[in-house]
Amino acid sequence: MRASSEGRLAYHFRGIDFAQQALYAGFTAKGGAPMGDRVRHCAHEQRLIVDFLQTLHASLDLRTVIDTAFPILLKVVPAEHGALCVSRQEDPGSYDWSMVDFPVDWFSTYEEMVRHDFVRQAVLRQPNTVLRDSEMITRKELRANMMYRRALDVHMPLEHVMSVMLDFGQSWHAGVTLYRGRQRPFSDDERDLLQQIVPSLANAVQNCKLFADASRTGPMLDAILQQQGIEAVMVGAGCAEVARTRGATALISRWFAPVELNRAGLPVPLIDQLSAAMRKRAQVPEVPTSFTRLAPSGIELQITFVQLPEGASPATWAMVLQENPLLPAAWREILTQRQSEIASRVVLGWDNRLIADELGCTVATVKKHVLHIYDKLGVSSRTALCRAAQQDPAPHAAAGARLQRRRPPLD
Repeated sequence: MRASSEGRLAYHFRGIDFAQQALYAGFTAKGGAPMGDRVRHCAHEQRLIVDFLQTLHASLDLRTVIDTAFPILLKVVPAEHGALCVSRQEDPGSYDWSMVDFPVDWFSTYEEMVRHDFVRQAVLRQPNTVLRDSEMITRKELRANMMYRRALDVHMPLEHVMSVMLDFGQSWHAGVTLYRGRQRPFSDDERDLLQQIVPSLANAVQNCKLFADASRTGPMLDAILQQQGIEAVMVGAGCAEVARTRGATALISRWFAPVELNRAGLPVPLIDQLSAAMRKRAQVPEVPTSFTRLAPSGIELQITFVQLPEGASPATWAMVLQENPLLPAAWREILTQRQSEIASRVVLGWDNRLIADELGCTVATVKKHVLHIYDKLGVSSRTALCRAAQQDPAPHAAAGARLQRRRPPLD
């Protein structure tokens, strides 16, 4: 499944990582870094930063990202060791670790050390904020700490730490930590630099996590992702969110008012429906799991609950969301299939570039089709087309047909 799914997931992940673009532009711009005149990077440092940002998004496999990107990060922000941890949905207090230049058994006894993990305690209180050890613990407390002494036992002294918790507002989080074994505290500039990188780090980790979760769900989710123009939220036990596709948040915000969302950002009406479907499915396997919500603009949101195959843990259900313009039947009678596809996306508010990318054609081709659509329907602009879709379409279709008979064909 991996090869086919990665290509389809790339559709959902291909939106511009604006944080990465801004960093890239800032670090490569002549005369300074994005943090202003206070920090100046030499050409070598700029090249390292650019390489790091590019490597972050070169793969959807988290292990590959860690193995290739973190060694570069340890040069951008000089440190001897680095670690990424990702919490487990089934056990929020435990983590999966990815480490760079650590002794193999460093975290083999982490369960014993978790109560003494001053780094975790500090960053959990201030998510998405880079903290240095001086902001977490005093030097006296550090030297008496179990983790500090454990590091000495395995001949890997940890004198200074800098860390950030990546909070995704979901049922999981991640943490990135850099360690120094020498007496050289992390500077203000190094903290600011890591803070600038945090959005790109979070984006890469979330994409990899989503891909890994989706890859485990088998043929059912593979079939869902094969369709274009959809978003999905995957949920597990208790309707707790596991992952979501890139555009799901924006789509949910368009269709549900803030008062309809729970603390995790999921629509309460959908969660209630899904909970009911879960209960009924256990008794009546054929219970309907699809319904729609209509908007005044003549567009519908189709919601489908798909029970994933056994063994798809931690995700057990996919909540699939798809916007559908209610293209008038009269239009479908006079438009070609391709024109109908483009008209439906124009009504959804898509621009020509997005339509071209979606349908695999050029922007010029889309523009030509849009002109044909205008001509056939007797409208002169996108606004008029959207307005016509909300009104009785028959007069517009008839007027367009009359105009079409009088006008020479467009090239």
